[in-house]
Amino acid sequence: MNKRLKLLLSCVLIFAIFVSSFVLPASSFETDVKTSTADMLLVNIDTDTVVFSQKPDNMWYAGFLSELVTFLVAYEMIDDPVQITYKVESSFPSSLPQSDGSLNPYIGKELTAKDLMAIMLLTSGSDAAYALADLASSGDRTAFVQEMNDKVSALGCKNTGFVSPGYNGTSDQYTTCRDLYTIYMEVLNNEYYREFMDAEPLSYIPPSLYNEDDKSANDAFTVYSEASILNENSPYYFRYANDAKYSHTDSTFAGLVVTTTYRGKSYFFAGLLGKNESEENVNSDAKKLTTWAYLNLSDRKVVNSDEALSQIKIKTDWGDYSVDLHPFNSAFKTMPNDYDEDMLSYEYDIPEFVQTPIVMGQSAGKMKLSYDGNEIDDINLIVNSDEGIDMLPDVGRFSTYVYKQLMRFEVNLDDEADDKNHVDDNESKTAAAEKTSEAEVSQTKATEG
Repeated sequence: MNKRLKLLLSCVLIFAIFVSSFVLPASSFETDVKTSTADMLLVNIDTDTVVFSQKPDNMWYAGFLSELVTFLVAYEMIDDPVQITYKVESSFPSSLPQSDGSLNPYIGKELTAKDLMAIMLLTSGSDAAYALADLASSGDRTAFVQEMNDKVSALGCKNTGFVSPGYNGTSDQYTTCRDLYTIYMEVLNNEYYREFMDAEPLSYIPPSLYNEDDKSANDAFTVYSEASILNENSPYYFRYANDAKYSHTDSTFAGLVVTTTYRGKSYFFAGLLGKNESEENVNSDAKKLTTWAYLNLSDRKVVNSDEALSQIKIKTDWGDYSVDLHPFNSAFKTMPNDYDEDMLSYEYDIPEFVQTPIVMGQSAGKMKLSYDGNEIDDINLIVNSDEGIDMLPDVGRFSTYVYKQLMRFEVNLDDEADDKNHVDDNESKTAAAEKTSEAEVSQTKATEG
């Protein structure tokens, strides 16, 4: 990252801190919920609907949330995280750019890659992140960080970048709420992460260090989740939260990603640049916004795949014709409880024509779906039949085309015949008139003689 970009990004981040207490929420649906976190995104996971967004693409320090990507990359790079081990040397913490002490209880111990993953994710353990990266890359942290950046690029993240596997409080290591949604959905698919978050109680102890005879000795090696929203003893606990990753330092403020489920509906919340103290904090904002969503929004089918939404011209060697376009699939979206279908609007992006052959299901355009002026989805439109491939429908279309052309030709011939008859009739009438006129002239001359 060049110096000019660093300076620009730093200015943006400083400005974000200054205005964080004064920003006004801009969401897909109106809400009067008062929040204090600067950048937020709330998405219904079931319908992939953004129901609340406030500067979701604003870049901010990734903080300890970078460990989500460290986890994904290490999981892919390490063949067997349960068997491959790492010995924590006493010199390791002091060798790091800065140490958070997350591995201090395990100095001199052998930990598996899976142990390191659990410690890193539950405690926001930066030391564990570095150890995991070293284990995965044989000590080549530069190569590991490159894998991290390649991973977020492959996932489609547009505003996320890393320079280290663990915490780095600089603008060189940044992300956005929207990118966090993409990253976290990938993390949720991982079996280890689900295992860590489903544990009862929410804690982890390396199996090799578990003492069956003296269970009190296990306390020294047991880690617990740092996310207050998951802690029943915390004032910020939310009973409907499923899992979470939390980040907080004095220099980066608080960051949080969390999913919740209530009565079969699931939401994702991301918050960056949040407060950490009092009721005005990122945990409270997550709780208030998701509660608002559960009470005021519901899921509806807004597009039906069986419904023809538009048409497109099919171009062949022998002629043109039109076929219907259908949505790729039915679309269920999270909408206000007072949803009004008349407030839906459609904006089509369809080419003038497509050339055969076309396979059923082939994309042939897009439709932007909006509600009350807010875009809620981009839907692919498809041709619902094979065109220019199967003989029977092709013969049928060709025959219809030929028939229409012949009928058009026959009509033209009839019109020409009518025109000719009309001309001939006029000519006959003219000739008869001329003969009558000549006879009258002759009769007049005879009379005069």
